[in-house]
Amino acid sequence: MNLLEKSGEMLVSPLTGNRGFLFTFSLTASLLISFLLIPLGVLLVTAGLSGVMDVAMNREAITSILLSFEAGSLAATVSVLLGVPLAYLLSRVKFRGKGVVEGLLDLPLVIPHTVAGIVVLLAYSSRTPVGSVLSNFGLVVEDSFWGIVAAMLFVSAPFSVNFARQGFNAVDGGLEQVARSLGAGPFRVFFTVSFPLAARSILVGWLMALARAISEVGAIMIIAYHPIVGSVLVYEWFTTRGLKAAASLSVLLLAVSLLVLIGFRVVQKTGRKEVGVFQR
Repeated sequence: MNLLEKSGEMLVSPLTGNRGFLFTFSLTASLLISFLLIPLGVLLVTAGLSGVMDVAMNREAITSILLSFEAGSLAATVSVLLGVPLAYLLSRVKFRGKGVVEGLLDLPLVIPHTVAGIVVLLAYSSRTPVGSVLSNFGLVVEDSFWGIVAAMLFVSAPFSVNFARQGFNAVDGGLEQVARSLGAGPFRVFFTVSFPLAARSILVGWLMALARAISEVGAIMIIAYHPIVGSVLVYEWFTTRGLKAAASLSVLLLAVSLLVLIGFRVVQKTGRKEVGVFQR
């Protein structure tokens, strides 16, 4: 019998000499993988190379995809700028109501997308007190670029905060204490010790926030159907041009999402392994 040695203990591998176990788990895993891959394969076949090339040269399609990336990048950046301080506080400070704050932070991850759009519209439309103030600075959310950014920011912010918090949790607090003992103030400690050591996790959070932002559709349709972004244009083409046209555009959006995912994997792989990003 093959044995695995770890931490001075002899552990029996659960896969050793048990083909039935390995077959059962492999079969179960293959069912899920097939369930995920078959629709992607059908999408590529339905779209066809000629259909994808036609869409790739369609001005409306390219404009909508670029708008998705522009608004998504801005939303992800704002979520990092505002979320990193919150992540650091959640990582380092114990305070009453911390669990409530953490729960509210994760709420956008679980509520329906259309509900997210409704709550953002109710809070920040130009007819509300906050929205009327924002509109004085040209920040009108209804059917505007800023409305798209607001919708994307609402649904993507938890990713930036949670990944950043995980990065700060991994920073040895002793390093910060040493810096403080040498006379460094809290801001200097943060920007010279904590932030650089957590930078990789923060970058991963930015990429995941971007991926979540450009994939949003429900909240954007409620707040700002126009100017039209790529995800909304897929629905628009599905209802006006049919399934094949929507499939061709979907392939382009899938390619953009794949590039973001590759960036996420590259950043994650080149650094230490990120685990338990939503652990507290």
